[in-house]
Amino acid sequence: MKMKKLLLAAALLAALRGAAAAAGFRMNWVETEVVLDRDGKAQVSYAVRWTGEGGALHGFYFEGIQENPVFDAQHAYALDSAGRKYALSISRLSDKKYDIVLADGQTFSSGQITYFFRYAADLQASGNVTQTMAGGKRLMVFNWSPVQWDDPLEHEALTVRFPIELASPAVDDKVLAGLDFMTEKYVNERYMIDYPTVRNAEGKNVFSVRFFRRGLGSRYHFQVQVYMDAAPYALKTMAYGSLAKGLPKKMKYMPAREKYYLNRYFPGSMLASVPITRGETVFLLLVMAVVFVFMPFFIMTVKHNSMLTAQAGISGINWDSTSWEPPKAQVSSFRTQGKVNKNLSPLEAGVVLGLPLTEMLGLMVANMERKGLLKIKSSSPLVVERTPGMNSGNDPYENTLLAAVKPDGTIDQAAADSAVKALGAGVNQKLWDCDMEATSDYYRKQVDRNSGLKPEDDMGYYWGAYRWHYYNYNSQYYSNASQAGAGLKSSLPADFSAGFSSFRGSAMCYQGAYAGSACHDACHSACHDACHSACHSACHSACHGACHGACVSSGH
Repeated sequence: MKMKKLLLAAALLAALRGAAAAAGFRMNWVETEVVLDRDGKAQVSYAVRWTGEGGALHGFYFEGIQENPVFDAQHAYALDSAGRKYALSISRLSDKKYDIVLADGQTFSSGQITYFFRYAADLQASGNVTQTMAGGKRLMVFNWSPVQWDDPLEHEALTVRFPIELASPAVDDKVLAGLDFMTEKYVNERYMIDYPTVRNAEGKNVFSVRFFRRGLGSRYHFQVQVYMDAAPYALKTMAYGSLAKGLPKKMKYMPAREKYYLNRYFPGSMLASVPITRGETVFLLLVMAVVFVFMPFFIMTVKHNSMLTAQAGISGINWDSTSWEPPKAQVSSFRTQGKVNKNLSPLEAGVVLGLPLTEMLGLMVANMERKGLLKIKSSSPLVVERTPGMNSGNDPYENTLLAAVKPDGTIDQAAADSAVKALGAGVNQKLWDCDMEATSDYYRKQVDRNSGLKPEDDMGYYWGAYRWHYYNYNSQYYSNASQAGAGLKSSLPADFSAGFSSFRGSAMCYQGAYAGSACHDACHSACHDACHSACHSACHSACHGACHGACVSSGH
């Protein structure tokens, strides 16, 4: 079975500000999400985490994207570990280079800060999305990567949300086969893969794929190249022809842009990142043939007539002879059976225990009142008063919620989403490879084991609250938390009444390209990372063997 082939992505870079690096700032991780539409247009969202130890961080250069971005500057922001929120300024410096800085000359000196920004782009126009033929089957090709970064990273993740609705959120080999979903061999070798479905605005489950890798070196090329049935898409381009044949005389679709032609034959390799078109490839091969074949052959022929017989033994290169075999799907899990992380903070344990989000937020508000950070003035609706001079406490998650208090004492909904995001992201970092059922069982037993703790600190307070939640005993001590949670329940969307694993699959945590939503504004990574954090079912990975064909370029 033969397959027409395509291209690869350029390996460019997003340069860091030299002054920030010299001051002791470093990048921790990068998480990217692509929400793809049927016509190849997409919304691309980035979350970039920095850690600083003195100095003054303003921002960084963002460059190397192959697509033409239209940034959503209005919803771009940064959030530090103390819960402070900063607006971002995004300036275009050149064709593919942008300056992303804290707005109004603001600086950040020490701790952790995460930048959130997004843009819309046409990935079909840039050549990252197109079609190819596998025998008589028409496939959609997605070949894209985030930009490359100067710093080594603790981890990098890419989640792609395809415009395909599923009957059930569970994804197995039967579902993948029905979608004709396949990946290049190198994709399965480099990344862990799972399928964190969410619900769109209509309440339908949306097919999503997440690619994850830890311990990345400087300027790592996070290229992803996958295929699926093209029937549900409305694409206008096709990867036609081969090196020898070129374009056919009659074409139903427009030829796809192929700036990195060698990726047709060497997908995922260093050669695939060389910016060279088909015509340039043919010219290069002719030059190489003259230098390394015909010239030596001519010299040897003149000197040794006997070498003329060697010509008959040289086989012509047939560029159409590369065969392609459909890969076999293998569904497995990258989680380690029986592995439990016993180092969760009390609040993170509440996520694993599945407490309703409004109850968790109510406990956080009441605990901040216990510590003197604020005072609850009214419970229905919830209105609080921050203690003058108390801008933060000892818990980063509570600090995020404290920063959500508006001047009138109410809780900002988008900032409440941000508090949920911070809590979910913290759990994600600790439980990405753990056995979720074993972890849940372990912390459920901790509820009884910690029953003797007194609510004099965070540990005793939260574990006492979990015991109160599970056994429903009357406790005047937690009445403020209960009333605060009820007050939040009346002012926040219904999705907050569920546990975190249900919240991450709600319509609040999905949006199509060019749309706005609270999750992408203030709850970016918590939603699409939930399969690595608080969900109680093991995620799956697909190893679809050697797909040695169709390719599209990607921006780095």
